[in-house]
Amino acid sequence: MALKPAHLQWSDGSTLRSVDFDDIYFQPQQGPEESYYVFLEQNRLPQRFAAAPAEGMRIAELGFGSGLNFLLTAQLWHKHQPVAPLLYVSIEKHPIPVDDLRRIFAFWPELREYAAPLLEQYPPLVEGFHHLRFLDNKIHLMLCFGDVAEVLPELTGTFDAWYLDGFSPAKNPAMWEEKLFPLIAARTKPGGTLTTFSSAGAVRRGLQAAGFTVEKTAGFGCKRDMTAAKMPATAWHHPSPQKRVVVLGAGLAGASVAFACAQKGLDVTVIDRQSGAAQETSGNPVSVVYPKLTIDKSPLGIFYQHGFCFTRALAAALKLPSWNPCGVINLNTCDEDERRHQTLAASGDWPEEYMVYEETEAGMGLRLPLAGYLSPPELCRRMLDHPKIKTVFSTEVSALETLDYDAVVLALGNNTKIFPVTAWLPLHSRRGQMTYLKATPQSEKVTRIICHEGGISPPVNGIHYAGATFQHEEPGLPDLRDCDHREMLARLNKYNPELGFTAADVVGGRAGYRATTPDHMPIIGPCPDYAAFMEIFAGLRIGKNTATEGKFVDRLYIATGFGGQGLPGAPLAGEIVACQISGDPLPVPASLMPYLAPERFILRDLKRGKI
Repeated sequence: MALKPAHLQWSDGSTLRSVDFDDIYFQPQQGPEESYYVFLEQNRLPQRFAAAPAEGMRIAELGFGSGLNFLLTAQLWHKHQPVAPLLYVSIEKHPIPVDDLRRIFAFWPELREYAAPLLEQYPPLVEGFHHLRFLDNKIHLMLCFGDVAEVLPELTGTFDAWYLDGFSPAKNPAMWEEKLFPLIAARTKPGGTLTTFSSAGAVRRGLQAAGFTVEKTAGFGCKRDMTAAKMPATAWHHPSPQKRVVVLGAGLAGASVAFACAQKGLDVTVIDRQSGAAQETSGNPVSVVYPKLTIDKSPLGIFYQHGFCFTRALAAALKLPSWNPCGVINLNTCDEDERRHQTLAASGDWPEEYMVYEETEAGMGLRLPLAGYLSPPELCRRMLDHPKIKTVFSTEVSALETLDYDAVVLALGNNTKIFPVTAWLPLHSRRGQMTYLKATPQSEKVTRIICHEGGISPPVNGIHYAGATFQHEEPGLPDLRDCDHREMLARLNKYNPELGFTAADVVGGRAGYRATTPDHMPIIGPCPDYAAFMEIFAGLRIGKNTATEGKFVDRLYIATGFGGQGLPGAPLAGEIVACQISGDPLPVPASLMPYLAPERFILRDLKRGKI
């Protein structure tokens, strides 16, 4: 949701002050030196980065602020680690707008190599977990916009070091509440460290009570003291992630899982029955990337908002040639649409850079400036073109037992349920057909995607891509049907007759079968043991269940059920599954996961007495 951006005040040309908290972001003329000393040097990161393990390291920060700490950390990691990945997670309630960041970064030309891609990828100012990638995806910044008291409980995983860089406790007490320290401690690896410029007694006592060993040490410059803390080391070891992963399916879901796993250093083999990537439902030459907005904070809206931002950032980071953030216009098609769009616009939950309700060249509706289109096959091929990924095409796997790997991921769309252990999945097939149209003199002027009871792209090499139909139908041959082309033309001429399309303009099309679910949410995560869940949670049938943990099929994961939302959903799903396999922090709020987990359907049916 929309956030209140930082309210800044410049004085003397170089002192940056928060008007809201009456405190400065960094010492004038000494910002990089102070940050390096307090957060990098006192966490002993130069030595630790040089000796980092192959799986990399994780840094967490409370208070992204000007981004200076991240830029310095990225620079130091780049110096010491040519291969290993770095995950940097930062929480910020009042983010600085990108234009102000650009002015700030001008003070530090030595950090331009890291500042420039940060500015290019900087996300819209809406709540959520945003993902930015640097140095050929070696550094991953997860920028969490929201109140730390709400975001920190949603953060999973453990971290090697923490930066506590909020404004001083006297100016911003909410950032230093006592209840936050146990949450930080629970997310700190044994031997992990923490530093902060603050030397307040309440901060030191809170950290100590949470389990840290705390010391007051010399501060930087005119600041006499600061705090450094360490979580006592134990015999605990971070579990080694599975090293060999096989992914069945080379469409958007499979390629996304493979890419995310490969980025974490895992060896991946992708197997597909077709002769190449994206040969089935993911093969449309052009598809839309846009957020699925909901009036309430529903799991559906939260997931696809995160997914939209994730795919958009990924396409930019991969420098995908087909990615065109041209914007999308959602036209009012009925009175209900009009009321819904007006309600969304009036809610104040999204900034104008994200969504605005207005009269457009195509008609009245909701304009999404950050949305756009790309080529799914190109995205799939780009993700699979990775040194850690091996592809095996024209091969169909009929028995999972034949696979000798540490983890197996099923990303086969409707075919995900062909195996005995997944036959229970409530996947339903929906046929869809796109229509390709030769541009007319009138349609050549279209510069944005127009959506109504379908949609049409701007001309791409002289061709518009319109679609798609939606039919309840079991998978069959993806043949083209003239009746579907006529249906698409009727829709276009109903809402945009000025474009002047006729049957003579149809130059082709493409059909496929989407995999959908009863609740319209995808299925992402470890595969449950159906029979075991039925037994363990049998008490749900009479409302007296006491079990809290189910049993899962060993090392088997699922990513499917995206319906017509593969582009804003599958790349994020791939990252989720890769994090589950590797043990990395999840890329979405933890509270969202029950709405994505495969076992949700078993538990719901037990509660409803259907099984």
